[in-house]
Amino acid sequence: MISLTFLLGLYYDMIDPISVNRQGNDRGSQYRTGIYYTDEEDKTVILESVKRLQQKYDKPVAIEVMPLRNYYSAEEYHQKYLDKNPAGYCHIGPEQFEKASRAKETHTDYSRKSDGKLKY
Repeated sequence: MISLTFLLGLYYDMIDPISVNRQGNDRGSQYRTGIYYTDEEDKTVILESVKRLQQKYDKPVAIEVMPLRNYYSAEEYHQKYLDKNPAGYCHIGPEQFEKASRAKETHTDYSRKSDGKLKY
């Protein structure tokens, strides 16, 4: 099983944690970075992780941490966006995708939760 701490580390590598309502060239409240949890036990792990991350920055970390209140799947044209649009814009560089891919290979005992559990 992949630890939440490990996943949060990958997430922090993909975002600008001190940016508010912006990631890369994308701007607006829909680009607010956040960590939304469904299990109250995860809250402590998340807050400790954000606290450690804050030590790396002089400016305040702008990651919203809240219980998940609602979830909407992205529109179909956003699903597998870079597969459909190989030249499309993404603020995440290829090296970050490679790092995440290598991490996935080293954690082979992860089992995906059911759609019902994921949609909680």
